[in-house]
Amino acid sequence: MNYTQAQIDRANAVSLEDFLRTQGETLIKSGREYRWKEHDSLTVRGNKWFRHSQSKGGYPIDFVIEFYGKSFPES
Repeated sequence: MNYTQAQIDRANAVSLEDFLRTQGETLIKSGREYRWKEHDSLTVRGNKWFRHSQSKGGYPIDFVIEFYGKSFPES
């Protein structure tokens, strides 16, 4: 299935902080960001994440693919 750029942008605009909380994940406040308790080298701020131990980050779709093992369409 093909997705428009507008659909992808809308999915990536979702607050990752809110999404993780709805999934029952624990976020720990760290300055202006949150650390994900599951991976303490990973910080979340709004709709962006960054895994400091691997110098890797992105937006919600990338996060779901990386950490929940979902495919792009599932994400």
